[in-house]
Amino acid sequence: MVKPEIRLRVPGQREYALVLRLALGGVAILKDLDAGTLDDLRNAADEACDCLLHQGQSVAWLELNVCDEGDRLTVSLLAEYDGETEGTCPDADETEVSRAVLETLIPVVALNTAPCGRVERIDLTLPKAVAVGA
Repeated sequence: MVKPEIRLRVPGQREYALVLRLALGGVAILKDLDAGTLDDLRNAADEACDCLLHQGQSVAWLELNVCDEGDRLTVSLLAEYDGETEGTCPDADETEVSRAVLETLIPVVALNTAPCGRVERIDLTLPKAVAVGA
């Protein structure tokens, strides 16, 4: 993956997902995304945050990274866990439901997991309306 052009880090609490969602509005303007794509991206970011925040372990930080790859844009959401385990590793079925929801919104989805199955990063890749240099 290329170096992120935009990086935003917020506390790992549900209410801060709104900050990430609002930041995506600016990303859409900067990267020529149409309104429908922005809506899908925001909904996918909400689902990704829900997935990262509800896996049986406290999240210290959520991080949003945006990588412009010319004809496509990759938005990554990462969770930095604080090490305090609240329960067992996540249910694989719930993770697959999150993946299915994300794949209905974004063309290319990658879930990066720890050995126990906990999702640590979600990459959302979508085509841009206008490629750089086109």
